[in-house]
Amino acid sequence: MQLPSFRAAIQLASSVLSNSFVGAALTRTVNSNPLKGICVPYLNCYSCPGALFSCPIGTLQHFMAIRAVPYLLIGILSAVGFTVGRMACGWVCPFGFLQDLMHKIPSPKFKTPRFMRYGKYGFLVIVAMALPYFTGDTWFSKLCPAGTLTAGVPWILWDPVNPLTGQPVLPGTPGPQFYAGLAILAVCLVWFVLARRPFCKTVCPLGAIFALFNRFSLIRLEVSPHCDNCRVCDAKCPMELDVALEHNSGECIRCLECTRCGHVRLVTPFDEGALRDAKADVRIHN
Repeated sequence: MQLPSFRAAIQLASSVLSNSFVGAALTRTVNSNPLKGICVPYLNCYSCPGALFSCPIGTLQHFMAIRAVPYLLIGILSAVGFTVGRMACGWVCPFGFLQDLMHKIPSPKFKTPRFMRYGKYGFLVIVAMALPYFTGDTWFSKLCPAGTLTAGVPWILWDPVNPLTGQPVLPGTPGPQFYAGLAILAVCLVWFVLARRPFCKTVCPLGAIFALFNRFSLIRLEVSPHCDNCRVCDAKCPMELDVALEHNSGECIRCLECTRCGHVRLVTPFDEGALRDAKADVRIHN
């Protein structure tokens, strides 16, 4: 299987498996089993009827709102970040998968301005951390397009009745918050068609967190000194990077599309060349 097909298969499997709680159809309520205490390393709304796990950004906001330290969340994200960097964004995130699929729709295509990359750090610090801390409310989750798509819309369309009480699970009609989230989702879907992974580049707080680990993670990319500047890797990159210069920057999602060029490869601490370089560094410092 070629790399794009293999990666798409992994993305599809992740999307299905992380939202495979069939009990929601029987109980008409959000899954509340112990697995919901564990977050996955990608956006996956806690309120999705089929969600098996919790969302790391939703969890972060909850702990900011109650002014507590999310030790388990920090441990999970640190373990993933130090091991593979931002690779989860490129291989297992359902919302990233949606962006990849939407961009295949024929249309005029545009590049996302590079200065907009810094927006995701603002969303992380201000919307996902500061606002919940000072207001006690999870503002990013309220308007998150991924949450609207996988939780808000399904619940509204389903409008289930709890079999134990006979009462609607969602009392009343959708309010302004739902329609604001729906408008944001509509804008995002159009944006996904026109640009490559724009949400990952400019908005995603989790992408901002993992971006901090990319330069230090165990799994990294390496560009050969014999690179002839053919730009094949740049053309394949969904994050629109100058791969020769930015292959280990915080923007790389380690999708490995650039490795289809023979001058770019994935390296690990157990790679023969990496071990040789590490030994050379030890000799130099000694």
